[in-house]
Amino acid sequence: MTEPRRLRGHTAAAICCIASRSRPGLVATAAEDGRVCWYDLRCKDMLFSMDVGNGDAVSALCFKPGNEDIIYVSAGNEVKCFDLHMAASWKQLESYSYNKDEINQIACHPKSSFLAAADDAGDVKIIDVHQRCLYKTLRAGHKSICSSVQFLPWRSWEVITGGLDSKLVMWDFSKGRPNKIMDFGSGGDSGQCCNPAFVHALVVPDLDIVDKVGKVCVVARGDGVVNIINIESELAALKSKMSTKPKLGSKSNPKGRSSPGDPQSGDQNDRNLRLDYSMGGHVAAVSSVAFNMFGEKGKFIISGGNDKSIKVWNWSNYRDDAGQTSNGDELLSSSISLSRKVNWLCTTPADSENLVVCDTSKVVKVYSVGTEEMMESGAPICNICGEQLGLSAKGEVFVACHECTYPICQHCLDHEIKEGRNACMRCGTPYTDDDTAVAEASGDQAPVASHLNTAKDSGIHARNVSSVSTVDSEYINDSGNPIWKHRVESWKEKKTKKKRAATKEKKEAEIPPEQQMEEKPESGEAAQPLSRVVPLPKSQLTPYRTVIIMRLIILALFFQYRVTHPVDSAFGLWLTSVICEIWFAFSWVLDQFPKWSPINRETYIDGLSARYEREGEPSELAAVDFFVSTVDPLKEPPLITANTVLSILAVDYPVDKVSCYVSDDGAAMLTFESLAETADFARKWVPFCKKFSIEPRAPEFYFSQKFDYLKDKVQPSFVKERRAMKRDYEEYKVRINALVAKAQKTPDEGWTMADGTPWPGNNPRDHPGMIQVFLGNSGAHDIEGNELPRLVYVSREKRPGYQHHKKAGAENALVRVSAVLTNAPFILNLDCDHYVNNSKAIREAMCFLMDPQVGRDVCYVQFPQRFDGIDKSDRYANRNTVFFDVNMKGLDGIQGPVYVGTGCVFNRQALYGYGPSSLPSLPKTSSSCSWCCCCDKKPTKEKDLSEVYRDAKREDLNAAIFNLREIDNYDEHERSLLISQMSFEKTFGLSSVFIESTLMENGGLPDSANPSTLIKEAIHVISCGYEEKTAWGKEIGWIYGSVTEDILTGFKMHCRGWRSIYCMPLRPAFKGSAPINLSDRLHQVLRWALGSVEIFLSRHCPLWYGFGGGRLKWLQRLAYINTIVYPFTSLPLVAYCSLPAICLLTGKFIIPTLSNLASVLFLGLFLSIILTSVLELRWSGVSIEALWRNEQFWVIGGVSAHLFAVFQGFLKMLAGLDTNFTVTAKAADDTEFGELYILKWTTVLIPPTTILIVNLVGVVAGFSDALNSGYESWGPLFGKVFFAFWVILHLYPFLKGLMGRQNRTPTIVVLWSVLLASVFSLVWVKIDPFVSTNDASTVAQSCIAIDC
Repeated sequence: MTEPRRLRGHTAAAICCIASRSRPGLVATAAEDGRVCWYDLRCKDMLFSMDVGNGDAVSALCFKPGNEDIIYVSAGNEVKCFDLHMAASWKQLESYSYNKDEINQIACHPKSSFLAAADDAGDVKIIDVHQRCLYKTLRAGHKSICSSVQFLPWRSWEVITGGLDSKLVMWDFSKGRPNKIMDFGSGGDSGQCCNPAFVHALVVPDLDIVDKVGKVCVVARGDGVVNIINIESELAALKSKMSTKPKLGSKSNPKGRSSPGDPQSGDQNDRNLRLDYSMGGHVAAVSSVAFNMFGEKGKFIISGGNDKSIKVWNWSNYRDDAGQTSNGDELLSSSISLSRKVNWLCTTPADSENLVVCDTSKVVKVYSVGTEEMMESGAPICNICGEQLGLSAKGEVFVACHECTYPICQHCLDHEIKEGRNACMRCGTPYTDDDTAVAEASGDQAPVASHLNTAKDSGIHARNVSSVSTVDSEYINDSGNPIWKHRVESWKEKKTKKKRAATKEKKEAEIPPEQQMEEKPESGEAAQPLSRVVPLPKSQLTPYRTVIIMRLIILALFFQYRVTHPVDSAFGLWLTSVICEIWFAFSWVLDQFPKWSPINRETYIDGLSARYEREGEPSELAAVDFFVSTVDPLKEPPLITANTVLSILAVDYPVDKVSCYVSDDGAAMLTFESLAETADFARKWVPFCKKFSIEPRAPEFYFSQKFDYLKDKVQPSFVKERRAMKRDYEEYKVRINALVAKAQKTPDEGWTMADGTPWPGNNPRDHPGMIQVFLGNSGAHDIEGNELPRLVYVSREKRPGYQHHKKAGAENALVRVSAVLTNAPFILNLDCDHYVNNSKAIREAMCFLMDPQVGRDVCYVQFPQRFDGIDKSDRYANRNTVFFDVNMKGLDGIQGPVYVGTGCVFNRQALYGYGPSSLPSLPKTSSSCSWCCCCDKKPTKEKDLSEVYRDAKREDLNAAIFNLREIDNYDEHERSLLISQMSFEKTFGLSSVFIESTLMENGGLPDSANPSTLIKEAIHVISCGYEEKTAWGKEIGWIYGSVTEDILTGFKMHCRGWRSIYCMPLRPAFKGSAPINLSDRLHQVLRWALGSVEIFLSRHCPLWYGFGGGRLKWLQRLAYINTIVYPFTSLPLVAYCSLPAICLLTGKFIIPTLSNLASVLFLGLFLSIILTSVLELRWSGVSIEALWRNEQFWVIGGVSAHLFAVFQGFLKMLAGLDTNFTVTAKAADDTEFGELYILKWTTVLIPPTTILIVNLVGVVAGFSDALNSGYESWGPLFGKVFFAFWVILHLYPFLKGLMGRQNRTPTIVVLWSVLLASVFSLVWVKIDPFVSTNDASTVAQSCIAIDC
């Protein structure tokens, strides 16, 4: 073989190289000097170089698939992106610093926007370059350095990695877990005992040759072996192995783990090929491997190693023999001896100078490796016409240029000389000794993109284009002699065909990633997105925003007027009113601006089914754990809880993916027994629901619906089966009612179970933990023999002296129990009175959570709350329509809705305190020397697989979880390495099974889980002391410290960088019950307000918490500030509602005499308020009645419950006093909405009652004063009376609730009767028609004479 061509330009050892496929001859090399050098093999010198390393060695290069103008470069732990069109500046387009250690290799997905980066820490970061964020981190696959990574182009969601732990790992990167691990270091597969079988490099075939070559992976190993692995056969063997369940007592290998030497893989040798020293292969470590891109692509495998040699393997002989064993002579085609070890090699599509080798020197070598046909004929191919060079007169291969041996045949050389081009196209050396004008390559320093695109666009092979511009024009023209013209026409015809194929390939590459990410051709329905954002029309949003800005400006002018025009005669009243108005404006800003960008969403459930529920295949939908919590069955009727459970068990979702956990925090035997009855009734109810697709699937609410239940029903048996089912349900209700009646009086000796043993929960404050699995894959089936979802009863342990944290503690106990027993990746929590109203609600949520693009940073999907049993007028705004249909839509356009305590589907990983996968890592805060010192002090132990995964996973945790002050000087990565197993247990608790489950992002039970001990472990994690000295309730799970744990829990997730989704299906997902009488409603609002005050006084206050990470958006922060500040509005609201009465009683007013400008300001303010409300009604669809009810109850709650919450909160947080209110109930009617008229007198009712009476008295006194003062006082009276009536109208629902039915006489009649009677009485006294004018004057004169 001739001497290689040498490419110079680096000042240190070359590390890697890549060759362009769309521009043959273009090569890029990288070295330890941090430079990337570009060469055009048609030219003599280097084109240009890029200094991109900034002191770090460039370790890997990668072109962007479909656009080789974009190149990705890895240097240190950073991946940089450059555009070749910007050759003058070399300014990077993007930079990704997600890796914690030095990157060894990068690879781009051929059909989507993912990039993989393997580093020395053993991690692989999957980066979405389109979204510019981290998509997934692949951990726990390698214990040591991950040296190589490649995407499998025929499997859209899979990647393969190799490492210096001798392992080859096949990953499903959408789930972040390995499908199969092959260990070359175990068994009898090692090639040389002195060299470990490290995986140094690997390569997979491109899409254009995979059909010819096969779905294989070529592995370069440290023991000198080149392995060709049949990927599909390995995965098929794994699938068949997993489908065969081991017998009881047998010992099986961990999931997906095998070694090539394992005797269990008996057909290993039939699937894979080993190329080792016995076949003439390498005698030292193989460092690089590649398929040939020249000639017949994929026919050869080229490997380079530390034995200073390159081997060319003609492995097509093996493929042609259909896997039959071949000897080394047939497989080893040629061998090239080098002077140095090989670092990297690649091939080019050219037929000569087609092997680029980077060795340990700074000079890159280029060799010419021929195909088998070339070797047989001995005649290379001409680079101009594509025909064989032929032989010279001496019988040797014809050589035109003896300087660079650029292959040109005799005919092409003759034409070149005839046309006046007497110099070599590449090196410029004259062909003859004549003094001809030679055009030197003056354009070598032009940008490579502009230099090559001309040839590419004209349809001419780039290798045939010189840097001399005249050569380009001559090639494009059809001039020349007839022989040359014929050759050019023939050549162009071939290139046109190739260009058409390339265009077709490019069009396929331009298909959106969502449609490319399927492994096989999908139907149009499966390729559709699972959801989409529906922004508001500009015709609605633009006027809305304009009015908000106008209102803000008018408010500023209004306050400028109010402040500059004090009322001297009533300065105290004026100052109070101004302070209140400023607070109201502040509250309006907090409430209004989070609604700046409201959005709607649409889901595509059919697309979800098409993607994850293919016909004939198991469902790939994610599992969901349902949480239902209850405390006292006498206050929360068991029948209501049972309906909730039945609606869950009957949801339209795969039964093996549904588990229902019922938390009984009162340890009541009534709840246990009613759940046992419910499980038995579910065997009939669930198949009935699914057979006839009824809605809702809570029997109490289904049978009580007033509608035509035969609508859309076509089965003749429906009526008969419905009647039978209704009868069964009524019998079931009787049994439940009997249990409730029995439970009204507790026996002196306590409750006993059916077997005579005492009920463990007889003392609800001191009892052990209890778990009972009623239904499931091992439990009872329905009456048709089908499996039922799992139903589990849970009552956590309670002992005196422990804090149990009420509902939040019960929910955290369910999180741990479910993680041990089922570990579904998603959790849906419901209150016991909220049943599933839409059986497809879970599918609605999965359209967001299982979307690879949308769901990776979603912590939860919140559904709106809808209620049954509320009166039509919704007197006390129980439906909260404005909040759920206006405020929550606005928040969905920012970072997502707040968590409202029920009807929410959680990502389990978010509850564990982990951050989203797309969250950028925090920058380092210390230098590497501190880590080195730490290493010197304490040697690092070799870690097992779970330890490596755990430590790496901890990088994504919020820093607050591991707030270790003693290592604050270390950066995030160093901190994660220093945290020990003990610290991890201090976070999650002392349960190895539970800890292992927290690291499984996609759910499922760990391989190490022993089914026989799971219940025992589940009992352990609900013990009352499990959370002691852990992060439960502080940083993970439901957060403690407030009675409104829902707001706090969602706030913590948003602070970690997660976002939430608001899902509003046409049919409400869940429905519940709400207190509809005045007293219960006010106490509900009091509890919410008290929770907000507790958050305000805690360290989690949004005013100061979470600023360090910068992950909570400002408008989202405003919304959270509003949720904790609104109770304090009660103070100015009480004062402001008292002002009208004071003004009427004193004759003073808070506003001076209005000028024209002031009148315009007041009018503009009122109009802006009205317009804002009207436009909100327009885009939200809320009725004006709902808006008015919401406004009324804002005042009612503000002057009652919110006021008490502020004082109670301060007493509780500062003095430790917990105030309870005594409630006394009156009798209620048995009619519909009879509960509406119940009045339970509490102290909360005193402030609004006082304000009402004072304002009514003030109105009477005002009219009396006006009558006594004359007609000139009527003008000021109207302003004061209007102010008072504003208060009375807002408190009118309170007055109705306070007065009850009054023997069915409408309250409005009683109110207006009293008011009008008082006014007319005063008028009658002032204007007495029975007193004559003369008599009146006489009386007046006599009074003056008397001098009274």
